[in-house]
Amino acid sequence: MPRNLSAYPLYPYSVGRHIQYHHVRPAGFPVHQIFLIRSGSGRFRDLEDGTETVLQPGMAYTFPPDRGHEYHPLSHEPWHVGFIGFHGSQAAGVLEGLGLLPSALFHPERFEECWDMLGGIWHSVNGSSTGRQEDQSVQQDLSVTLYRLLLMLRRSETSAGAATRLENQNVRNDALNKAVSLINEHFTEPLLITNLAAAVGYSVQHFQRLFLQEYGMTPHKYLQNLRLQRAMQMLTEDPERPVQDIALNLGMETNYFIRVFRKAHGVTPGVMRSRLHRSTE
Repeated sequence: MPRNLSAYPLYPYSVGRHIQYHHVRPAGFPVHQIFLIRSGSGRFRDLEDGTETVLQPGMAYTFPPDRGHEYHPLSHEPWHVGFIGFHGSQAAGVLEGLGLLPSALFHPERFEECWDMLGGIWHSVNGSSTGRQEDQSVQQDLSVTLYRLLLMLRRSETSAGAATRLENQNVRNDALNKAVSLINEHFTEPLLITNLAAAVGYSVQHFQRLFLQEYGMTPHKYLQNLRLQRAMQMLTEDPERPVQDIALNLGMETNYFIRVFRKAHGVTPGVMRSRLHRSTE
């Protein structure tokens, strides 16, 4: 850090590239931060408004100072994160002017150059034990390098739009994964598609359209297939179990269960049980 902060409109405060683990900053960080993601994925959470953002390879993300936040990895692959914190009288204005604030995901077109530049800044600050970082020319070079980095990170309309679409896709995938988990966990209970849609934050029509696009079937069909698979398992495991009991165990009305089963297999559950029992004798 320079001795006279007012002499530099921009100046690095912290910089590094490492495997990132869970980290919480309830009071925030004292300066602006930019994160670059090299591999893996993680979730960044704004503790003030609860907003969550998934950070994936090739992405960058800017966050303002003194705002509580936490982040943690999501993937089995190491979450390799580059970061730089910086201050200066013009820091906020430059970030806003370059479209890097307010906080939003973006894909830098020159990501690899930006990644290498983080390493270069780190080596400039830490590569010498002779007090070189206190030298005025080094401080000026660091300030200039930081500005060049911000220029390379500048968001174009194209990259901003692509990042927004990617973020929306991440939100959609999270919602659909949650919906599938809910179906898998509760398919033996009375389960309404309207409740599923509400649980993941979509209207019924939009939820069904997204589900069909992702899985090639409606959520109702997915739920029905799980129930029919479970019904076949119960018919095989317990030949004496009444059909009414099977239907109840699947959260279905008996007549409706028989009708759905016959449509899927061509015979009623009772006939299927007889066939399964004869095949094991």
